[in-house]
Amino acid sequence: MDTGGAIVNIASTAGLGYGVHGAPEYAAAKAAVMRMTASLAPLRDRLGIRVNCVCPSLTDTPASRRDRATMAPVERAAAPPAMPAEQVADAVLHLLTDESLAGRVLVCQHDQPRTVLLPTLGWSEFLHALCTLPPAH
Repeated sequence: MDTGGAIVNIASTAGLGYGVHGAPEYAAAKAAVMRMTASLAPLRDRLGIRVNCVCPSLTDTPASRRDRATMAPVERAAAPPAMPAEQVADAVLHLLTDESLAGRVLVCQHDQPRTVLLPTLGWSEFLHALCTLPPAH
């Protein structure tokens, strides 16, 4: 039996941080996906299996369009812009083809570069820094 391969999990920026989220079960599940990804990093050395994760912000999909259509105008105006699904696909392709990466979370946000690779080491420091940022205006 051959060994090796690549897995790319999909989480969400909803799983980042410690703040209140409108769907706590969703946020907790996405945080768990990121943590599981980091925990599986040693599979690369043991079995040649690389496990990474893409963590997109709101993505333009049929489901997100339906959700936004049901929002009140004030809620819709407060929602972040939706990122094209192709950006998520490009991030997945990057993680599948870069054989040096394992246990990483790639954060993708609308109109921002996806250059932030979060290593397994330093994860706690990243979350602490993320949660102490001043609120966006």
